[in-house]
Amino acid sequence: MLLNEPHKLDQKQSICSYCGDAPLVHSISFLESIVTVALDNHAKIFLKYVPRFVKDFADAVPEYLYRTLASLGTVKFSKDVNKAHTFRSKIIWEEAVRRGIAMEQVVFMGRPLDYYRALLPQEGRIKYYYFESIPLRPEFLDMSKNWDDKVVMKEEFRKRDIPVPAYAEFSFLSLFGGSRKRIFSELPKPMIVKPRVGSRGRHTITNINTFKQFKEGVGVAGEICAHLIAEEHLKGNVCRATIVDGKLAGFYMGRPPTLLGDGKKTIIELIADMDKKRSSRVEPIRTWEELHAQIGRSGFVVDDILPSGATLPLSHRIGRLFGGTTEEMIDDLHPSFLPIFKKAAKITGLSVVGFDCIIPDPTKDANSQKWGIIECNTLPFIDLHYFALKGKPRNIAGMIWDMWK
Repeated sequence: MLLNEPHKLDQKQSICSYCGDAPLVHSISFLESIVTVALDNHAKIFLKYVPRFVKDFADAVPEYLYRTLASLGTVKFSKDVNKAHTFRSKIIWEEAVRRGIAMEQVVFMGRPLDYYRALLPQEGRIKYYYFESIPLRPEFLDMSKNWDDKVVMKEEFRKRDIPVPAYAEFSFLSLFGGSRKRIFSELPKPMIVKPRVGSRGRHTITNINTFKQFKEGVGVAGEICAHLIAEEHLKGNVCRATIVDGKLAGFYMGRPPTLLGDGKKTIIELIADMDKKRSSRVEPIRTWEELHAQIGRSGFVVDDILPSGATLPLSHRIGRLFGGTTEEMIDDLHPSFLPIFKKAAKITGLSVVGFDCIIPDPTKDANSQKWGIIECNTLPFIDLHYFALKGKPRNIAGMIWDMWK
């Protein structure tokens, strides 16, 4: 969610600051969320009882569909790796080229999609396998639950003693008066409000301390999702643990752009100074609506002088696109975290999964600090582990292709 690196190759400036670098149509997202939450988890339960031959037929549909569209000239297949839709897909594709795996991109009516095919061993022969961005083996595609649903994940992890923040789920459509006050009073402060489904930190409001801020947060999050979650705002660094085939493949840590007051300069002046000193790989800080709101929840406005020694995070987003710092640090991660991440991955049953966490200090014992997993990503952006400002990149794409041996 919060780990916004340059995932898309064709990024454009968002007209909604709360969408960050991944804008979407609010009304469509809102309506889609109603259907997703209402039907998806029930569908997962139903699919457990569907006969194998029905699932095999469903898995074969993309191949027949694209072959039919290709015969009509509507779909073409591109071998140009530079047309990959995301950096995640490009990394997978470049590794396929190095291994001699034939991989192509689906191009629908002249538009490259984040959908691909590769010649892979299946059922004793080599044939095309169609996939979205990451080539997950077909036996790992069935999910018992919608693990991208923040409430579902937290419920299941809490039952099994995996650390998660305190939380409360609610519907934007049914939340009025007394319900809002009850939820606000029950959760520790500060708190966070965000969409129950969705990613990339869109319309997430952090550092909420007052009921007024909570109502405003509900309004912002509710613009794109009918079902919301409020949760305890854990203190610490935003981290991503990526698990491949039951093993920790990468551990990435990021920090938001943070000012240090000198008692002389205003916040806007400190932002300008930070931008002058930034690396060429780091984007300038965006002084948009979301930034002003973030600063406001800390009790300041941009023209205030930040007291000497005071620190002020400018965003809940981390990564180079937002002026933050990033580090790949799997070799420095305290070993006490390993069994917890492996247990979490085993609970999901996913062969490739990313866990977003808030951890004060990943180099110290997990049991000595308050931390938690805040989200699960069933199609994780593995490119995070390649483009960090510090640390050695991890060849996670190679580990994914290794599962096909």
